[in-house]
Amino acid sequence: MTTTLHIVLIVLSVVAVAVGDIFLKKASLAGDLSRAFSSQWMAFAVVLNLYQIVFLTYVFVAGWRLSIVGMLQAVLYGLIILGAGVLYFKETLTMAQSLGMGLAFAGVILMNLE
Repeated sequence: MTTTLHIVLIVLSVVAVAVGDIFLKKASLAGDLSRAFSSQWMAFAVVLNLYQIVFLTYVFVAGWRLSIVGMLQAVLYGLIILGAGVLYFKETLTMAQSLGMGLAFAGVILMNLE
């Protein structure tokens, strides 16, 4: 399988986890733990996290290094979650947090240079 396809699988895995965590946040809005666990959002979150496990396992079997996948995963996850927090849940983002995400993204680029 090509490197491009592996990157696509990593991105899809990260999106699955990020969307799953957004669903967890929605489930938590039910007000208590038992209602959150019985929420349809919780079921969606579990399915998306299982999807991520399957595809990242495949990428690791294909020979990708944990350090590279981990950095890529962390930055993409951060971007998606920050965006969802700000746009969907109306959370605020400071200038320092924005700068931190920019530096993290630059770090991923630097980690992939050979």
